[in-house]
Amino acid sequence: MTESKFPSTVTITVDYPVLPGRERPIALVSLDSTASNGLIIWGSEAVQQLRRDLTAIDTSAVEAVVVTGNTKSFGAGANLKEIRYAQLQDASEDYVWAGHETFAVLADMPVPTFSLVTGMALGGGMELALHSDYRLVTSGKAQLGLPECHLGFFPGWGGVYLLPHLVGAKAALDVIVTDSMRGRNLKPQQALEIGMVDAVLDAAPGTPEWDQQWQQWVVEALEGQHEPRKTSDDHAAWQEAVDAARAKAERAWHGAAPGPVAAIDLVGRARTDSRHANAAAAVQLFSTVVQSDAAKASLYAFELVTARRREAANVPDAPVRPIRKAAVIGAGLMAGQLASLIAQGAQIPVVMTDLDDERLATGVQRTRDRFTAQAEKGRMSPEQAEKLGSLITGAKSPEDLADADFVIEAVFEELEVKKKVFAQWEPVLRDDAILATNTSSLSVTAMGEDLKHPERLVGFHVFNPVEVTPLLEIVAAESTDDSTLATAFDLAAKLRRIAVLVKDAPSFVVNRVLTRMYDEIGRAIDAGGDPKTVDHALAPMGLPMTPLQLLDFVGPAVLVHITHTMHDAYPDRFTLSPWLDAVAEAGLSNVLPKRGEESDTYLTPQADQARERTQGERAASSTGDDGANGQLLTRVQDALADEIGHMLDEGVVASARDVDLCMILGANYPFHLGGITPYLDRCGASERVRGQRFDAAQN
Repeated sequence: MTESKFPSTVTITVDYPVLPGRERPIALVSLDSTASNGLIIWGSEAVQQLRRDLTAIDTSAVEAVVVTGNTKSFGAGANLKEIRYAQLQDASEDYVWAGHETFAVLADMPVPTFSLVTGMALGGGMELALHSDYRLVTSGKAQLGLPECHLGFFPGWGGVYLLPHLVGAKAALDVIVTDSMRGRNLKPQQALEIGMVDAVLDAAPGTPEWDQQWQQWVVEALEGQHEPRKTSDDHAAWQEAVDAARAKAERAWHGAAPGPVAAIDLVGRARTDSRHANAAAAVQLFSTVVQSDAAKASLYAFELVTARRREAANVPDAPVRPIRKAAVIGAGLMAGQLASLIAQGAQIPVVMTDLDDERLATGVQRTRDRFTAQAEKGRMSPEQAEKLGSLITGAKSPEDLADADFVIEAVFEELEVKKKVFAQWEPVLRDDAILATNTSSLSVTAMGEDLKHPERLVGFHVFNPVEVTPLLEIVAAESTDDSTLATAFDLAAKLRRIAVLVKDAPSFVVNRVLTRMYDEIGRAIDAGGDPKTVDHALAPMGLPMTPLQLLDFVGPAVLVHITHTMHDAYPDRFTLSPWLDAVAEAGLSNVLPKRGEESDTYLTPQADQARERTQGERAASSTGDDGANGQLLTRVQDALADEIGHMLDEGVVASARDVDLCMILGANYPFHLGGITPYLDRCGASERVRGQRFDAAQN
C-alpha cells in the first residue's frame, strides 16, 4: 500500500490549553477531516500521523491528554477500501499492527487520558476511544459501536480486549457480536447504561457550553472525583458469557461466519491475556479471517449497498416530473403504510380512497395514528406528527384525486381487480399523472393493456414491513417510458428507499428467488419428509429464518398465490405443493406453533393434519429425498443458481449484483454471506448448474 493510493483525509492539531482552575496545561489532540462528509476515517496514513503526533507530546509537561473529534464524528471506522485492497494483496497484518501500535501510545500515557466522542464513533473510532481512561460523549443521535463482525471480520484494533475489561464479557459480546450482526449500534444513553462511556454531556460540540461541560468533567477527574471504569466480572461469569456466545454463534451461523467466532475466542482469552498478547493474537487471526471467502463477500455486500444507497443504478436519463400530491387507492393496512411512507418521505399531501366510506375513514385515522405512535416513542416531535397527520386525507369525491401527480394502488392482489381500478381512475386523472402498482408478482404490462396511456404505468413494489425494509423494486412494463421510470427513482430516493430497476417478469426478483426455494421445500414435505428435518436442512446457509418461519412471516396464502403465478409462467420449474395449497385453503395464518402454544408435532395440529391428508398426492421428485443428509440443501442451492441464471438470461435485472442487492435488502439475506450469488459460487452450485460462476463480487 502506498501513500498515494489511499491518501489521508484526517487532520490533527495539538494545542496546550490550561483548564479553568488548573495550573498545568493539557495536550488537546483535535481530529478533523478534509472529506466532504466530514467523517474521520482511519487509513494507514492517518494512523501513522496520529502515532507521530501522540509520541511528540511531552507528557512530563502536561497533566492530561484529551483527544477530541469534530462535530460529525470521533471516528467512522477504518478505511474499508484499504482493507479490501489488503485482502487482495494479502497485506492486512501490517495495517492491523499499525493501529495497535498507534492506539497503544494513547493507552500507555503516564497521565490521565480522555476521549471526547463528539459524534459518530464506530469501529476503529470507537476502539481509539476505548484506549483512553475516560470517554465523554455528546447526547443526541451519535452512533457508537463495533460493527466489524457485520462486515465479515472483527474489531481488530483492541476492542475485543478492552471492551470486556470495561463493561464485562456479556455486555461486550452483545456489542461486538450480537448487535453487530444485526446491524445495530448504540445511542449515547445506551452506551452509558452499559458503561462503554463515562458521561453523556447535553451540550452540542463546538459550542461554548460544550467546552465548559467537558472541561469541568475533566477537572473533576483530575481532582479524583471520577475513577476509570473496569468490569467486576469474575472468572466464572466471564467464561459463562463466552460459552453462551459460542453456543449462540453455532446455532445462528453454523460456521458460516468466521468473524464472530474469532471475536468470541479473543474475548475468551482476554480474561488472562495481556493487552499486547491479545493484540498479537488478534493480528494473526485478523489476517486469516479477512482473507476468508466470508469476509470478502461481506465487504462486497457492504460496498454494494453503500454505493447503491448513494446513487441508484440504471436510472434512465430522462426528465423527472414533479410530484406535489399523491393518492393511494385502498384503505387497508398496506395502503396506510404507503400513505404514511409517502407523506413522511416526500412531505406532500396524500389522499386515500376506498369503495367503502367507513373503511376509508378508519384507514385515514389509522394512518394518522401511526405518526402519533412514533411521536409517543420519541421518534418525532408531537408537532411533526400533527403536521404529517394533516397531510393524510380521505377523498370525498373523484375530483379529490384529479390533481394528484402520483397514484398508487394497494388493493387485492388479483389482476382483474387491479385492471378495473386503473380503468376507473384513469379518466379522472391528468394525462401526465403517474400510475403505480404495488403488486408483488403480477404482470404490470397486463395491468396496463387497456389503458389509454400505458406509458405512465410503473411497478412500485414496496416490501413489508414497510418501515424497516429498504428495498424498492421499480418495475418497467413494456410500454413504461423513461420519464416515468426516472420519476419513480426520484420518489424512491425521497422515501429513503434503495431502488432496483426490474424488467416486468413474474414475481420480479425477491419473490421469484424465494418461491424457487419453497418449491424444493414443498417437494420434500410432500414426498414424506419430516417437517423439522426439512425446515432445518438449510441451516448451513445461515439464513435469518428457517423456511417455515419465513412462510409464517409472509403468510401461507400470499406464498401460495405467488406459487400459482410462477407455476402458470414456468410450469417446468415451479410446481404446486398439495400441502401448501391445503394450508392456504384451510385459511391457516401459520404452520408453526406460535410462542406459548403447545403442539405434539413440529407443525401446528391443523398444518400437520393438512400434511397427513395430502401425503402421497404428489410423488417424490426424481431427485428427491426427505431433506436429510444435506441432499435437500444441495437441491436448493442448485435450484437457486438455476433460477438466477434464467433471470439474468431473460434480462430481469442488469447484473448479478442487482440480484444480490435485492436479496440483501428485500429478503434480509445475511451480510456475512455477502449476497446470494457469491454464496452460490462458493458452494459450487453455480458451476454445477451453469458451468460457470456468477462472480459478482469480483466484478
